[in-house]
Amino acid sequence: MIRLSLCMIARDEEAMLPGCLASVRGVVDEILLVDTGSRDATRAIAEAAGARVTARPWDDDFSAARNASIAGATGDWILILDADERLAPGAGAAIRAALEGASFDCGMLALHNAASASASPETVVSGAARLGEPGSLPRLLRRTDDLRFTGRVHETALAWLRSRGTRIAFVGGDIVHLGGTPEIRALRGKADRNIALLEKVVAERPRDVTAHGYLGRELLERGRVADAQAVVARGWALVEAGDVGEAAVLHLATTRARLALGERDAAAVLATVELAERFEGSHPDLDFLRGAALEMQAAATPEADRPALLESALAAYVAALSHAGRRYAAAFIEGAASFAGHTRAGAVLLQLGRPAEARAHFDAALGQRPDHREARLGVIECRLELGEARAVLGAVEPLLDERPDAWLLTAAALLALGHARDFADFLAEARRRADSGYVSPHRRARHVALHQVLAAGLGMTAGVAQSA
Repeated sequence: MIRLSLCMIARDEEAMLPGCLASVRGVVDEILLVDTGSRDATRAIAEAAGARVTARPWDDDFSAARNASIAGATGDWILILDADERLAPGAGAAIRAALEGASFDCGMLALHNAASASASPETVVSGAARLGEPGSLPRLLRRTDDLRFTGRVHETALAWLRSRGTRIAFVGGDIVHLGGTPEIRALRGKADRNIALLEKVVAERPRDVTAHGYLGRELLERGRVADAQAVVARGWALVEAGDVGEAAVLHLATTRARLALGERDAAAVLATVELAERFEGSHPDLDFLRGAALEMQAAATPEADRPALLESALAAYVAALSHAGRRYAAAFIEGAASFAGHTRAGAVLLQLGRPAEARAHFDAALGQRPDHREARLGVIECRLELGEARAVLGAVEPLLDERPDAWLLTAAALLALGHARDFADFLAEARRRADSGYVSPHRRARHVALHQVLAAGLGMTAGVAQSA
């Protein structure tokens, strides 16, 4: 009989821990939990569930705590879960089936980030209540005497796995992660904690490309753009010099590309993607970023040359979508191979004057993320282009907010229906909201064009059009 040990580390997890332990009941043969200083009922909850609990002072080192959790395991295999995670229905049976006669040392499990801590596992795994695409993480490990994790944060057993010939398999089991929502991350101070730990790692290992990528991303997410740029620049210099070793480049590359998009430097994005592909190969994040850069270039290109760039952007987004359903150990652009890819493909098709094709992409995005605002606005814009101006007025009203897009589409519908005074009023509201930024950048061109219509109709100065 194959024995399976659940090994965990936790601190102050009394809210999340019961759900995690309930999800493994009947799946694991023993539970080992290292408590790193809880002040709540975490230890009592774990012991009541039959866990062997060990207290260990926190020393800013996740791998040390992880290694302590596996030190006392007696199972043939180790399952790694955090308290804010749980096995989805059916995952336990899939894991058990995979272990029978397994020839691998590491089982990759699909991890789904919940959009809400209250979402059911079924809706998260289906994608209806999920953030981004599921990633594949090494969570099922053969227990050996030399099994060890390394790294203060984002700890990994990769060195151990390489020493055994990197025998991995994708296991048909799903993990639901409830603690990755922005609200919970902020409440727990995860970003600040990770930044402090990653700064230590980068200081200790200044040639660690992966650590530079993680730190740059955390800094960017916290709005520390200048600090992120400095860290990413140091890490990317290592990549350009080929000083990468076996490190993953994707995290650093996607962060560098996002920073370049923020600076409206499309050329830097394209160069980043091209170099990253030499190390990582084809990946939906890189395809999506290429599409975004080409779309940005098209917006700054004379109209006669714009279609060729838009076609190239469309091809890049379609390439990102072609990865749908595949598993990747890491992915950082939310929805690149699903709803976000469809939404941007729809926006490009609108710019190419192909609203019927665009509508199909927006509908696909909404099928995967029903509340996706950009896709909902895209459908409305398609209907407007297809001559359904009257229907647009009813559909767009719930989307009127502080950003200009819905006001702009309403103005366009009113113009098509011949309501000149209302058209001018709604266009003025859109103009007042322009500084908030467009939900989809391509609408700025429509905004300028509508102001030109208004100026021509009312004898206004041409300068009004440039103020949109």
